[in-house]
Amino acid sequence: MGGGSSSAKYAHIVDVLRERIVRGAYPLGSMLPSESQLVREFGASRSTVVRALEYLRQLGYLEGVQGKGRLVLGTPPRRRPSPPARTYESLHAPEVGNGTVVGAGRAPASARIAAMLAVPVGEPVIVRQRIMMGSAVPWSTLSTVYLPAVAAVGTRFADVDPLREGVLDHLERRRRLVATDVVERMTLRAPSARESTLLAVSTDDVVLAILLVVRNSAASPLLAIDLAGILPPAGIEELFSLR
Repeated sequence: MGGGSSSAKYAHIVDVLRERIVRGAYPLGSMLPSESQLVREFGASRSTVVRALEYLRQLGYLEGVQGKGRLVLGTPPRRRPSPPARTYESLHAPEVGNGTVVGAGRAPASARIAAMLAVPVGEPVIVRQRIMMGSAVPWSTLSTVYLPAVAAVGTRFADVDPLREGVLDHLERRRRLVATDVVERMTLRAPSARESTLLAVSTDDVVLAILLVVRNSAASPLLAIDLAGILPPAGIEELFSLR
């Protein structure tokens, strides 16, 4: 097998296969190469390949077909019937009793944050971080909320005391700003130095990074949330209600 940690190879396999599915290299309805072929291509162990394939299945890119392999389902739909439990909890669960606030204050928007919030680079934003550990998030997750400073006037987002209500409930009650939808993007990446310290993981590990951009009825961003968590060994399995 080639060099590199199994976590790094796992993330690489997920990213490469997902990119191939999105651009149509593996067309909708086709069968993915076999596990043995992928083991040879990526120089990874079979368990690492299987773990990556299972994660892609959970995201909706693949479906297992007994006796045949994995069927390509294409790019999953952008909208889901209801948000995943971890997303709902990060937006609506009270902070009191649901983790620890580890920082809050004002900072200039970086290019990445400015793009997410549709504000100029350098525009003051409120950055609020807490370690989440709730019923819907059974592993440590670092939540970082970004909110334009002008929208945070009259709120407690810049205070280090935990909120007694959810992020969106607080924003609506204090500013009458109502969220109507959320765009969610998931990636696998190495943790930053701060994430490594707060989550007690190595910078060589892989974290599941989820970006939430919360929008109003005009599809304008209200706030953004970065979630970075340790990927559970068994992956993530979710149940969505269709009614």
